[in-house]
Amino acid sequence: MNQPFNKQHFAACLPFLAVSLAAAGAAADESWRAPLDSVLKTHCVSCHQGAEPAGQLDLERLGDDLGDPEVARRWVLVHDRVAAGQMPPADAEQPTSTQRSGFVAALSRELTTASSARGDVVLRRLNRVEYENTVRDLFGVAVSVQEILPADNPTGGFDNVGEGLAVSAEAAQAYLRAADAVLDAVLGPDQAPKRIRHETNLLDQKTHDGKPALASQYGKMFRRTADGLVIFQSNYCPTNLVNFARLRAPEGTYRVTIRARAVQSDKPVTLRVYGGDTIVGRRENHVAGYFDVPPEWTTIEFEDKLVEPNGTFQPKCYGTRDTRKDADTYPEPGIEIGDITVEGPLEPWPPASRMQLLGATRPEVATLEDAKAILNRVLPLAFRRPKTDVDAAPFEAMMAAAMADGRPFLDTLRLGLKAVLCSPGFLYLDEPGVERLSPWAKASRLSYFLWSSMPDEPLRKLAASGELDDPAELREQVERMLADPRAKAFTKNFVGQWLNLREIDFTSPDMNLYPEFDELLRISMVEETEQFFEEVLRENLSVAAFIDSDFVMINERLAKHYGIPDVVGQKIRRVPLPAGHVRGGVLTQAAVLKVTANGTNTSPVLRGVWVLEKVLGETPPPPPSNVAAVEPDIRGATTLREQLAKHRDVESCAMCHDRIDPAGFALENFDVIGGWRDRYRTLGEGVRPEFSQHPITFAWIRYRLGLPVDASGQTPDQRQFADIREFKRLLLDRRDDVARGLTRQLATYALGRRLGFSDRPAVDQMVRRAAADDYGFRSLVLTVVQSDLFNQP
Repeated sequence: MNQPFNKQHFAACLPFLAVSLAAAGAAADESWRAPLDSVLKTHCVSCHQGAEPAGQLDLERLGDDLGDPEVARRWVLVHDRVAAGQMPPADAEQPTSTQRSGFVAALSRELTTASSARGDVVLRRLNRVEYENTVRDLFGVAVSVQEILPADNPTGGFDNVGEGLAVSAEAAQAYLRAADAVLDAVLGPDQAPKRIRHETNLLDQKTHDGKPALASQYGKMFRRTADGLVIFQSNYCPTNLVNFARLRAPEGTYRVTIRARAVQSDKPVTLRVYGGDTIVGRRENHVAGYFDVPPEWTTIEFEDKLVEPNGTFQPKCYGTRDTRKDADTYPEPGIEIGDITVEGPLEPWPPASRMQLLGATRPEVATLEDAKAILNRVLPLAFRRPKTDVDAAPFEAMMAAAMADGRPFLDTLRLGLKAVLCSPGFLYLDEPGVERLSPWAKASRLSYFLWSSMPDEPLRKLAASGELDDPAELREQVERMLADPRAKAFTKNFVGQWLNLREIDFTSPDMNLYPEFDELLRISMVEETEQFFEEVLRENLSVAAFIDSDFVMINERLAKHYGIPDVVGQKIRRVPLPAGHVRGGVLTQAAVLKVTANGTNTSPVLRGVWVLEKVLGETPPPPPSNVAAVEPDIRGATTLREQLAKHRDVESCAMCHDRIDPAGFALENFDVIGGWRDRYRTLGEGVRPEFSQHPITFAWIRYRLGLPVDASGQTPDQRQFADIREFKRLLLDRRDDVARGLTRQLATYALGRRLGFSDRPAVDQMVRRAAADDYGFRSLVLTVVQSDLFNQP
């Protein structure tokens, strides 16, 4: 029977474990390299030695201690290059096939043994997202604490990998503050917040001295009608609901209804609404939503959370041409806005979370025993396993001391619960077991994989009964969980890190070069990739769909960006692509193309590395320290391809760039915001575009068209391609490699640890199972969950 993880026993064993490993390592060091020496000396050392060894890999100085991560990384590189036939290079004397296979097998055995002995598994702390989701499901309350907690450090590409989740003194203090915020939300305010139902119209807005706030703009920016105002503004638009702001509404969720219709347009016009401090802009403000407004009167209804008190809302147009002088006769499309209603906060009082926690307990007469009963009901849920008497004792003692000091019941209960939320049992995922995870640990691993949160009641019941080990039951649970709204966390957190979508705001495009970039395009970019991922997962499409597909998930804004006709409305939907279209798959999605560029230029190197790491699962070595990085020519006189050609003349650079650059060159027809280009844009000399204002945003054009784009290239195995279409076909020939790369990403995220060399056979086994099911992505997720890797501690 699995016992709870005992950290004291583990710490006591550490000295003996270290001595044993050191002895084993010393014995291995004496002999493991000897079988390799013949091939190394005959075929490798002549190039890989001296002051400037090829690829900065000096085999004479490379150590033998495979327990050193850097030494092991370099030997893995040797293994992979020799196994792939990349070492020795084609123009050098080659070992026989027997020598090569023997070398690879011998080195593989040693790397596997060392990787297994190193055991990179550490206790995994909940990251910020997991913490927030867990307290939501533990107490039944939505509370934002991510800004309170320190940022998590990604390791191996993900921020749920235990190795990167250390706890500092700063973090410990932050957990205390976060626990207070959680319990404040759970118990709610002492009194019910005032509930507001505010009915208004833009015509009704008043200044501080009671005058009509917008009257000075009637006939200029706005057209007054019997029902309200017609607005045309996509830029400056002073349509804040100032009357609502004066009500000093408490924070909370509000329902907003807006009666509106499109004018002077036979198709919908887009309305956007902002919430928060929309008047001064010094405090929090956000996009509440984008909405399609048809020519007929319609009611737009949405709910939005004002996270700070005294917030308000602001409706305005999107994608329209502004006017500031002739609104009564202005012929362009706009939106007529009629009556507006804002009501809230919608949260009940007392909050449901308070009732869920306290049950029938009345705080004014409750006793210590009542507090213990509540604590003991919360503990097994918080610890995600059955509790023991030892678990509860310190928290009960803390509450007993508080009540003996005369503290009120709720203060006493809060003290105990706060200690629980700051305890290792809550903050860390305990994964005991010898060869198999305990049922409770397996339930947690599954729920944090697909939901980034704690197991729900069905999973807990299956853990208690042991039925979670039944393959049919496990499949049923995976299907149930993927159909649950909480699986949105899998999309957000896995895709956000696998494809680097979280970096969407890391750079801001130069608006002089890319005047068509705007807020809706940025939002739509991310939604496209997330919904494409969900479509592939939902329909169990082949992982090849991530390389190329015959459909896209777009809205009207993205359709204009991509040059795809007949897409109306801002809701993302599946749109078929004509044969041979450049879009399809994730490589040509705007979000991916933006996060692999800076705000001014694209780099074949950055994009090439991204494709190797994210799509093929290959990690190129870092660039040599003695070779300067290639910087783009900001004048536009030379292309980065031309500069890279000179860079590749450096022998130590050529081998890696032969692997990196082809994918980057194939994507050169896409600019920094994912738009198609045949010529580079420049602020220097060049050809004027055919329009003076951009047809989507109506921003003035300042850039010029410079040198033509060349997206052709050659793969390391000498296969030619002319553009991204042909390159994607070459990638599809490597379906196994694509599946292997994605499997490694999934497994790293699911296990919360970096994969080592010894995990390769298990990954290969999962890829073989995926191939038997035509590489279906949903099937691959299930394969990961059913794998030995997932079920081992």
